Amino acid sequence: MAKLTKDNAAHGDELPLEPQLVELSLKDFRNGNRIPSLSKDIHLPKQKNVVESLKSFWLENKTHDFLVRLGKYDFPCDRLVLMLYVDLLRQDLDRRELRLPENFVRPEVFYILFRWMNDQEPLVKRPGIVHLLLAADYLKIEQLSSQIWQCLDQDSGFGELQAIQVAQDSMPFKDLNRLHYLMLHRIHYYFLVFSSSVEFLDLSAKSLSVLFTSHEIRVNSEAEVFYSAIRWLNHEWPSRRMHAVEVMENVRISRMPSELLLVLESPVDDIRVDRILQLPELQPVMEKGRFDQVAVHLDDGTKLYQQIYEIFDVTVVQPRRFICHDLAPYHRPEPNSPDHVFRYADFLSYLGVLQTLPLDALQRLPKPL
Repeated sequence: MAKLTKDNAAHGDELPLEPQLVELSLKDFRNGNRIPSLSKDIHLPKQKNVVESLKSFWLENKTHDFLVRLGKYDFPCDRLVLMLYVDLLRQDLDRRELRLPENFVRPEVFYILFRWMNDQEPLVKRPGIVHLLLAADYLKIEQLSSQIWQCLDQDSGFGELQAIQVAQDSMPFKDLNRLHYLMLHRIHYYFLVFSSSVEFLDLSAKSLSVLFTSHEIRVNSEAEVFYSAIRWLNHEWPSRRMHAVEVMENVRISRMPSELLLVLESPVDDIRVDRILQLPELQPVMEKGRFDQVAVHLDDGTKLYQQIYEIFDVTVVQPRRFICHDLAPYHRPEPNSPDHVFRYADFLSYLGVLQTLPLDALQRLPKPL
């Protein structure tokens, strides 16, 4: 309620009396519609997106608050970025550093890995892709693992020669056996070129057996697969003797030229071949191959013959995808014909020819109809 202010009268040199003024509150002004309302909403201008701001900080390396240690190397990182991808960090929110094993995550690989986490597009060279996949699998970053597998897909232009190289890169790592075996099965026209290389000789017995199980390798004759096995076994003889049966069981003996199988029943005056074929434990493998070949040749397609297959445990194996290279010293117009007989020395001579040709020489051959 307004009230009058009592003014003192002026005396002598004092100031003149002021007029009396009603004491009035601002709200009384407002309630009387004498001034605009002060309760009107005020809209502040929108600032830039906070996520984009954080991203800029991360890209400019301004917010490091975490340390990744790899051997003698330290990598300052952004904890929030790592937490998006590494489950181990989300399980321990107080952690401020992490030591990783170099046998799973190499320092140079972690640099690429962290660039990928920061939404950049790092360039990965072929030898590095295996180690990047190993690191992604170890850290359980499924999104990155999936992207790497897509890069390794045949439809992405990843060819046979690259497959051989990746197979070699992945061979030392048991955790990448799946990749190693898959790449070995990508070898088609490069099989004989690969057989002429040191890398072929360095394969493990298991890897060689996996390679021999492929239906897609291209050869002039199944005998070339047989002689490739002989070459691998001789490379570190006699330590590889124990693998003779394991390896030869994956050679399709019954698909070898029949006359060659007859020749191999007796010594062929080549110690590299004879010392392997004369192994007592290998005799049943060769005999079964010869029996299966005869059984398949005599098959008349009747149901009775199917019973013979079951009784004698006949194995019918798929033929290889054959080529016909006229530079092979044992060249025949029809690959793998029954009288296609040639020696181990002939095979080695042919591998020597392949070593002088372009890597894709067999791939350029006219494709059979």
